[in-house]
Amino acid sequence: MTLQLTQKEEHMKRKRGVLSEKEKLSKIIQKLAKQSFSFDQLAEVLMKNDIEPYYRNQRLIGVYLGKRKLRLTTLGIDKTKLKELTLEQKRLDLLKKQSYTKEQDRNLER
Repeated sequence: MTLQLTQKEEHMKRKRGVLSEKEKLSKIIQKLAKQSFSFDQLAEVLMKNDIEPYYRNQRLIGVYLGKRKLRLTTLGIDKTKLKELTLEQKRLDLLKKQSYTKEQDRNLER
């Protein structure tokens, strides 16, 4: 999926050769998303780069650009990559839950 630009942003790029803030942010996030294996990891990397993540129902949906919320899909993050991150996050959450229950069982036996 490619970055969705408004008409004004297209004009800026074509006529003046200037990248909009959204385009700059998109390039940074795409690079960071390729390095991430889960939503938690992506959120940590975003915060380290001073980009505030945007959550909805405890899921990473997008980022804040000033007062605006931009979804990851709008910024050009491929849906297949988001699906990979989602599946990996579910797997990690399940492992975390299993280790937590095993730890509780050990504590009960003592």
